Amino acid sequence: MTTDAQRPRTPGRLRLSRAPAVQPSEPREPSAAHDADSELLPLPDNDASAHQPLLFTVDQAAQLLQVRASWLRRRATARAIPCRFLGKHLRFAREDIDQIAEESKQDVRTGPRTTRSGKPSQAA
Repeated sequence: MTTDAQRPRTPGRLRLSRAPAVQPSEPREPSAAHDADSELLPLPDNDASAHQPLLFTVDQAAQLLQVRASWLRRRATARAIPCRFLGKHLRFAREDIDQIAEESKQDVRTGPRTTRSGKPSQAA
């Protein structure tokens, strides 16, 4: 007869262990000294900002900017736009997204239109 220790493990087979049940403890009364130190910070008045993450993923930032995630990732990797790297994870702060939108603003053109080669266009 073989025991569990002698049986070969098969891939994808999970062994569930039975952990002892934990009994909930009695709630403790907070001390007066602890209350003064752990004062909660007030939430901002704007309800929408309370639900926004601190940092946005590439997909979230691309959705806000209405661009493709691949474009955003390529520009961030080239350091052409403001971004944050947490280790290897690319993230964008709200300020970064606002700055990307502000820097993309272009002035209104006046004068004749030109083609890609720089020559004036024949139309209009």
